[in-house]
Amino acid sequence: MAFTIDIANTTANPEKYNKSNDTTIIQAGVSISPLSIINQLTPVFVIDYDSRFLNANYIFAPFLGRKYFATVSVDTAGRMVIQCKVDYISSFNLSNCPITVTRNGGIGKPTEIPDNKLPIIPNRKRIDSKTVFSPDINDVFINDIRSMNYVVTVVGGDTE
Repeated sequence: MAFTIDIANTTANPEKYNKSNDTTIIQAGVSISPLSIINQLTPVFVIDYDSRFLNANYIFAPFLGRKYFATVSVDTAGRMVIQCKVDYISSFNLSNCPITVTRNGGIGKPTEIPDNKLPIIPNRKRIDSKTVFSPDINDVFINDIRSMNYVVTVVGGDTE
């Protein structure tokens, strides 16, 4: 079974959501023949050598439904190896996700920038920090490698 990828070059910031305006397709529909299992998060593609791909740094893999940051290496026998890491931000359609994005001026302090589009209260100077748990050697957050730890910041609420 043969698959194809689109080889591209992007100048976009890696944290940018839509990289299409900053991305140039070098060659669409490049055939790859998997020699082993393809990891969906960090695939490695082997292709025929083509000097146009030496500066490529971005890959579209429609059969995996993902976009990837890429590093191209020249292999023996006229082949190139493309090592990829998934571009989480651009690989998924986030346009329907109900989220609020706020800016942060640094650790421990909100931006305090008056902006009617952001839920920041610029005249509030009191910042509270409460520890919900204290990690110790038996804590499930430390011992369970599968757990995902999050830092949640809430704007507004009770000022007690």
